[in-house]
Amino acid sequence: MIDYAKIDTTINIGGVAIHQPVTAFTDIIISTLCFFFYLKLRKIGSVNKSDISWKWFYLFLSLASLFGGCSHGFFAIHDGVGYKSFWFPMQWFNIFSAFCAQQATLHSILKDSPNKETWKWANLIQVILFSIAVLVFSNFLVVVFDSAIALIPVMVIHFKNKSKQKGNEMVGWGIVILFVTAIINGTKVSINEYFTYLDIAHVFIIGSLSVMFIGIKQKAISGK
Repeated sequence: MIDYAKIDTTINIGGVAIHQPVTAFTDIIISTLCFFFYLKLRKIGSVNKSDISWKWFYLFLSLASLFGGCSHGFFAIHDGVGYKSFWFPMQWFNIFSAFCAQQATLHSILKDSPNKETWKWANLIQVILFSIAVLVFSNFLVVVFDSAIALIPVMVIHFKNKSKQKGNEMVGWGIVILFVTAIINGTKVSINEYFTYLDIAHVFIIGSLSVMFIGIKQKAISGK
């Protein structure tokens, strides 16, 4: 099977070489969209800890996608100090974002749970261990596993409590869409070298984060 993402599609803009241009461009779209969602949630002005955590969820994702776009766009060889200076922050921002989703759930649906303290410490240990694991293994699968461990419970909890607060179900469905990207990346299904599985996954991420935002915004407004 051809891995279309490995085919050179470099373009030059003003004398600057842009590698994997579509992947870099869709990363920038995700970054811009996440920052827009961050600003929209900030504008609501909620002081609820859950809403604040969701706000940080989008800000960290915005930064992760920005660094990801730079790592795809400016480096033909995915190795070396220059590349890693963008790649490592991207991974850490993704891990911090997943942690914020856990915290948002902890301070809303799980706020009265008898297992709240267990969830709190489990989440904290997870973010520390996986942040270190990124350095040790230097592999994107670390973030994939971290996201699965963090977001699958968040998804299940929101579905189980869909009738308790407006927006919970939308958050759950948004995460379902997000995990479709794992299938796309795993199968490496691509249209051609200019629209690879990386780009298709980014389209699903845009859809996922948009659906989640609708639910998160509903939760923030109903909780005021």
